[in-house]
Amino acid sequence: MNTFKVLLSRSVMVWLMLFVIQAYAFTHIEDAIETESLRITLKENNTGFIQGKICDECKLLTVAITAETRAIHNNTEVALKHAAARVGKSATVFINTEHTKVTRIVW
Repeated sequence: MNTFKVLLSRSVMVWLMLFVIQAYAFTHIEDAIETESLRITLKENNTGFIQGKICDECKLLTVAITAETRAIHNNTEVALKHAAARVGKSATVFINTEHTKVTRIVW
């Protein structure tokens, strides 16, 4: 009977550890700004920033555009300058919430 209790307690510990590891693996690190009027500033070196809100009640965010930022139009990657040409038009801006950087701009 004592062996059964030891095995049971070790099983429970293993399951708890797996649950914690799995929960950590699914940490939320990306969010989106859906905008009807894109506010973007882009320099010649493809860096800059976008301003927007994740929700109507949320505060205004300023998020960095880096060399890793991608622009996607109709499921095809295009140059960032095409995204900059969309000032005032609709787009979805995906941001890495850990590093406050734009990962991609989609329209």
